[in-house]
Amino acid sequence: MTLITTSCGASYERKEVALNSAIQPRTSLSYDKAEVMEESKVMKSVEVETPTVERKIIRNANLNLEIRDLSNISEKVNKIINSHQGFIANSRKWTGYNNRKFYNFTLRVPEEEFEVTLSELSQLGKLLREELSGQDITKEYIDIQARLNNFKAQEERYLELLDKAKDVKDILEVERELNRVRINIEQLEGTIKYYDNQISLATIRVNISEPEAIINNSSNLGFLKSFREALRSFIKSINLIIVLIGALIPWLILVAILGYLLYRIIKKRRS
Repeated sequence: MTLITTSCGASYERKEVALNSAIQPRTSLSYDKAEVMEESKVMKSVEVETPTVERKIIRNANLNLEIRDLSNISEKVNKIINSHQGFIANSRKWTGYNNRKFYNFTLRVPEEEFEVTLSELSQLGKLLREELSGQDITKEYIDIQARLNNFKAQEERYLELLDKAKDVKDILEVERELNRVRINIEQLEGTIKYYDNQISLATIRVNISEPEAIINNSSNLGFLKSFREALRSFIKSINLIIVLIGALIPWLILVAILGYLLYRIIKKRRS
């Protein structure tokens, strides 16, 4: 009887050991996942506090110019911007009231060429207005970079967990978390790429117009020209009428003589 009891106890212990072995991988995986999240929090807090020397500034400028001769203004602006390794991002021209011409340019130029480019553009004509601005995005940039590093660290740990996972459920769970992390990485990398572009290339908006005085003078000249043409046409008409009258006078005299003779004949017959 004693032997039977001992055997049953041993059998129960073996079943318990086997059961613990079966669930151990999932328990270990859950522990590793929690560890990933805990490590990411620690890394984030450490990296955000890390100071940086380089400041991230987005520079912009707006210029309003008045130029008398706009015949080749596009070529002049293009020449200046090309000499400083920049480019014209957008351009527009239109005609306003009294045929007054306007031009608008959006220029992108390397940050180190910003000041000299502004100086050369200002010399194209009369400077009416100049606005300069600088947006400091250092704090936002550091925060995004820290979040990106954090998600990349999570990605590495999830890849390690994916190699260890044996159960299908665990594999799917890790892949789902890995996809979420990679989506965040892609979004943050896109934001950093956009910021880098805005920082490395300054934006200059140039608004150019003709002087108001030139428009008024040209309008007056146009009126005088029209008046002169009308007067010239009137004089031509008068001359034509005089010529016609001169050509008709002999015939009119002949008709008058014939009419007088006819009148005399009719009068004699009646008398």
